[in-house]
Amino acid sequence: MAFEKERLAYLAQVVMKPLSRRRSLVALGSACAVPMILASLGQAQTILPDKPLRLLVGFAAGGGSELMARAIAPKLERRLGRRVTVENKRSGPGIDALEFFKKDLEQGLVVAFMPTTTLALKLAGSPFPFDSQSKLVPLTTAGTFQVALAVSPDIGVSTFAEYVAWVKANPSERARLGTTATDDYLKIYAMMIGREIGVPLEIVPHLGAARLVHAIVDGKVPAGLGSITTLMEHNYGGEVKVLMTSGRKRVTVLGDVPTAVELGYPNLELTEWYGFFASSASPSPIVAEWNRQLRLVLAESEVIAALAQLGLDVETLTQEETAARFDVHLKTWEARQQSFGMKTVD
Repeated sequence: MAFEKERLAYLAQVVMKPLSRRRSLVALGSACAVPMILASLGQAQTILPDKPLRLLVGFAAGGGSELMARAIAPKLERRLGRRVTVENKRSGPGIDALEFFKKDLEQGLVVAFMPTTTLALKLAGSPFPFDSQSKLVPLTTAGTFQVALAVSPDIGVSTFAEYVAWVKANPSERARLGTTATDDYLKIYAMMIGREIGVPLEIVPHLGAARLVHAIVDGKVPAGLGSITTLMEHNYGGEVKVLMTSGRKRVTVLGDVPTAVELGYPNLELTEWYGFFASSASPSPIVAEWNRQLRLVLAESEVIAALAQLGLDVETLTQEETAARFDVHLKTWEARQQSFGMKTVD
């Protein structure tokens, strides 16, 4: 309770009053829609096209990715003196988001905002918001995020060690672990946990955090995995209890929750990141300018605080550093997949 009071007090300082996930999305979207008075904003000099710009989110509306993009867009708009909007466009059968925005992407009017887990899924041939990573060039990292393991308060455990002991006491009934998505990255992380604790886990995927939380509350699964962004509100609401996050360093928004590394499971370290990506056909000067402007906006204290409340710890890199990190990241995921006998595709 003490930590919750501190969190709410801090959140009130950042956004004036605590907002639910849904109300936050509405508020951020409204802020993005307020007309600018350019003369009072001191907009930055930039070579980006003097046209409306867009941040492309390759997921359905209302998720954590959109919330993060909407926290960034108004500040970017103020800085550039150009209209900046967030657009959701998920690829599907016969629909390639990159092809849909091909002209605008090549002109530098659109950049994609997505997590690295999305790109890693392409290795296993899983659904992918964009047709080919060969069509993308990394601009910069935006920040890191972690996976959280949460349990039902009703099972009577308060630590990850207690959860492991609880599962081992009756694995045939208790070794069920839900996930917030059908994505392979959560499946692989669940398999990693099972391997580390010595108990194979039955993985039960759900479409979204709400459905997973309902399954936990209803007793259909005792525990679940999801990004901190998707589970933290349910943790604060008492519907689930987060026992562990997957990184090396604790995240700002769940400062009282230990990490896998702290708990003695270095092999369970999993720190993912969000990044911005441009079309590989975009002019090099435009790509470089997007990197510069995005890094300046992400360095603003209000943006850092807003993203921290969404479970993203801001971290930016140069284009070269981002490309190198991305290459290493894909190789790491490929090794994880192969360790479980999963085939990868080019």
